Amino acid sequence: MTKRRLFTRLGVVGTALAVAATVLSAAPAQSVEASLAATNSSTWQTNASVQGLAVAAGTAYAGGRFTSVRPPGAAPGTGEIAQAYLAAFDAATGALVSTFNPVLNGQVYAVAASADGSRIFVGGDFTTVNGQTRNRIAAFDTATGALVANWKPSVSYRVKSIAVSGTTVYFGGSFGLVNGVDRLRLAAVTTDTGTLLPWAPAVNGDVYAVDAADDASKVYAGGQFSTVNGTMQNTVTSLDPVTGAVLPFPGASAVPPPNGSCTTRVKTIDASGDTVYFGNGGDGGGCFDGTWAADIATNTLKWKNQCLGATEAVKVVNGWLYKGSHAHDCANQGAGGFPQGFGYHFLLSEKLTDGTLGPWFPNTDADPNSVTNVGPLAFATGGNDLWVGGDFLNVNGTGQQGLTRFTNAAPGAAPAKPAKLLPYSVQPGVVQIHFPTVVDNDDSTLTYRLLKGFSNTTIATWTARSTPWDRPWLSYTDTSSAPGEVTNYRVEVTDGSTTVRGNYSDQITVASAASTAYDQIVNADGPQAYWRLGEPAGTTTSVDASGQSNNGTFTGVTLGGAGAIAGNTAMTTSSTSGRMVGEKAYSMPQQFTVEAWVKQSGFNRGGRIIGFGNSKTGNSGGGGDRMLYMRTNGSIVFGVNDGSQRTLTSPSGKNDGLWHHVVGSYDGTGSTGMMKLYVDGVLSGSALVGSASVYYGWWRVGYDLTNSWPGGGATQTGMGIDEAAVYPYALTPVQVQSHYAAR
Repeated sequence: MTKRRLFTRLGVVGTALAVAATVLSAAPAQSVEASLAATNSSTWQTNASVQGLAVAAGTAYAGGRFTSVRPPGAAPGTGEIAQAYLAAFDAATGALVSTFNPVLNGQVYAVAASADGSRIFVGGDFTTVNGQTRNRIAAFDTATGALVANWKPSVSYRVKSIAVSGTTVYFGGSFGLVNGVDRLRLAAVTTDTGTLLPWAPAVNGDVYAVDAADDASKVYAGGQFSTVNGTMQNTVTSLDPVTGAVLPFPGASAVPPPNGSCTTRVKTIDASGDTVYFGNGGDGGGCFDGTWAADIATNTLKWKNQCLGATEAVKVVNGWLYKGSHAHDCANQGAGGFPQGFGYHFLLSEKLTDGTLGPWFPNTDADPNSVTNVGPLAFATGGNDLWVGGDFLNVNGTGQQGLTRFTNAAPGAAPAKPAKLLPYSVQPGVVQIHFPTVVDNDDSTLTYRLLKGFSNTTIATWTARSTPWDRPWLSYTDTSSAPGEVTNYRVEVTDGSTTVRGNYSDQITVASAASTAYDQIVNADGPQAYWRLGEPAGTTTSVDASGQSNNGTFTGVTLGGAGAIAGNTAMTTSSTSGRMVGEKAYSMPQQFTVEAWVKQSGFNRGGRIIGFGNSKTGNSGGGGDRMLYMRTNGSIVFGVNDGSQRTLTSPSGKNDGLWHHVVGSYDGTGSTGMMKLYVDGVLSGSALVGSASVYYGWWRVGYDLTNSWPGGGATQTGMGIDEAAVYPYALTPVQVQSHYAAR
C-alpha cells in the first residue's frame, strides 16, 4: 500500500505576516487501509467465552465455555438457544447453523480444520460426544456435521491446541498419555483414522499453542515449559515434523528467560508463508507480552514488538498480522505506539515486515466476571475475514458477547466528524484556522478539505495520518478575503469512500486593522489550551479560553493579583502545592509549545512554571517534562526528556520581580526533534534531541517537582504566572515575538 507523507502542520505563520499557507493537493486516501474493516459484522453471540475457532467449508466453528447462543443484538438471557461448548455459524452471514448441534460433556479449548475443509478437529476437557466416548479430542465431518466414527484417539487430559498439516493432526496440552502410550503434552495422529504416530517430543510443562509451517518443514509449540526432549527450550520450540527432534531456533531468544519478577510464555502461534508469528503473555510488571516473528527457513528472528498486555491470539489476514490482547502500553514502540494510561486496545494490527502497529482500531472489552478476563482469546479466518472469540461483552461499544467477526466489505468505518472551526482574524485581510485531525478506525491516512462560505468552496487540501492516540493538528492562513468581508468555514474529511463534513464555523468578519488584544493574538495561533488565569479569588476552575474545553482546577494558589497583561489578573503559587491542572489528558505530544508569563522575586526563588506530567493530582512522577522552570539564580530552563534530561538555559536574573515572557517549543519528527527556548521574545537556545518521552499525561501550570532536573528545586513561594498556553505545534520565532510585543 502506498505510504503517504505525514503533514502535521501546514501554513502556520506569524501574526505580523499575511502569507497564505502552502496547499497540498493529494488523491483521496484509500478506504479500509487495513485489509479488514473495523466495523464488526452481524454475528450470533455466546453466553460465555469462546476459546477455539476454525473456518471450514463456509462455516465458522466455535468452541469454548459457553452453554447457549443467541442472536445478534439480543441482550443476555433473551433469545438463548441451548448449545454447549461447540457451535457452528454461517461464515457469510454469522447466523447459527442449527443443524449442527453436537452434545459434549465438557468445554472445548481448540478447534482446527483440515486443509480441504472436510473435517474439523476439536480438543478440550470433554470425554463424551453425542453419548459416545471421545476422550478430549474428536473429529466432525463438515458436510454432514456427524461425529467421525472411526476417529477416536484417547487422550488422558486436556487438549489445548490443535494444528493440521497434510495428513497429520498435531496437538498439545496437559496430557501424559494417548491411547495409553506415553505422550508428554505433545502428540500426533493421522487425519483419516486417528492412528497414533511415533512423533513424541517430551515436554516438561503444558503446551498452549501448536502450529505447522505451510510447507510442512517444521512444527512449532509454545507454552509453560522449559525443556523439550531434555533440551533447554524457554516456552517455545521448533520441531522436526516427522521425528519430533528439537531443531535449532536462534529466533527464540526473543523470549526473555524467567527471573524473580517475570515469567513470560508463548500463548499463540500462526505460521503463514515463509514466516511464523508468536504472541506472548507474561506475569510481572513490564514482563514481555508482545509479538515476534521468525523466518521459517532459518528460524532466525525477524522482529519483536514489545507492547505490554498479554497477547492471546494472532492471525495473518491479507497482508496484516491481527492481534488479540489486552494491550495497555505500547510506549516502547516509540512515537507509533500508545502509552500507559490511554486504555486497553484489545484488537490491533501489525505490519508483517516489522511488527509496528497498523491502521486498525476496533475494540472489545473483557468480561470482569469471566474466568479469563482478558478479552479476545481465539482467531480464525476464511481468507477475507477474521473471526474473534473471547470473553468480551461488547464490541465497538455495542453489546456483542463472546463472538464477533470482521470482513473486508466496503466501505468500512467512517471518519469521525471534524470539529467546528474557530477562525480568527487579527491582521487585515488574513484569517487563521487551526483544527485537530480525526480518527477513522480502519484508515489512519485521511484527506481533509477546508471549505469556505456557504458555497463550500475548497480552498485547501491535505492528507494527514492520525491514530486514536496521536491526532496532529492542521492549519491554514487564508488571505483570499477582503478586509471587512463576512464569511465562515468548515472542514470535510474523506477516507476515499465516505465523506464527513463538520459544522459551519460562526461567521467571522475579516479584520480591517491589526488587533492589539493579547488574547485574540494568542487564539489566532491555535492553542490547544489557553488559561488566562484571571479568575477572581475563591474560584476553583480555570476557564480554557482557547475554545477547546480543557478547563483546569486550581489547588493552593492565590488569585486576583496584578497580571502581566492589562485588564487581566494572575495566579500566585505557594511553595508546595500551588498549581492548575487541565482536566483533559493527552498522549505523548511530540510537537508542542508551552508559553506563559512569569514573575518571581527574591534570592534563591524560582520553581516550575508550566509543563507536562503523568498525574492529574499531586506531584508528577519525576516532576514530569516538556516544562519551563526557573532556577535559583533566575535562569529560565526548558526541559524535554528523550531518555535523558535535555535542557536549554537562559541567562540568569529573571527572578527580578518583573514579568517575563517564556516559551519552550519542540518540533518532533520521527526519532528527533528541535527544542527551542525563548525569553522575552528572543531565542535563548536551541538543540536537536531525540523523541520526547512517550506517556499519557496532563498539562500543568505551577508547582511540581524539579529537584531531579539540572538546577531545579528552587523555592517557589510567591511565583506569579499569567496567560499560560499550550500549542499542538512549535510556534515560529515571529509568532513568539508577536505574543511578547502584544503585552
